[in-house]
Amino acid sequence: KDKGKGKGKGKRKGPSGPDLPRTRLTSEPVTGEVRDWKGKYGFIQPTVPVEHPMATKHQGCLYVSISDLVGGIAQLTPGSLCQFHVFSDASGLGAEECMGS
Repeated sequence: KDKGKGKGKGKRKGPSGPDLPRTRLTSEPVTGEVRDWKGKYGFIQPTVPVEHPMATKHQGCLYVSISDLVGGIAQLTPGSLCQFHVFSDASGLGAEECMGS
């Protein structure tokens, strides 16, 4: 009956992923608390809310990819503090050069 119906119509809502062109918003590293870690990416709640039109995406949290972790860490622990730079790209705000505590 429904052969092929709905194929190719995933949940994509525009561009996403760690390889989009970025614009750094911070000159000095900022801190935040790890909210969630899902294996290869997660979300950080910044200590001081980011002033930016896209800051309300993800309930004010910042996206962080495993490729943005530095200092030899391979994951972040929810509830722990971290230090990072904030960037914006086509899909919203994120954290790069992220160091765990």
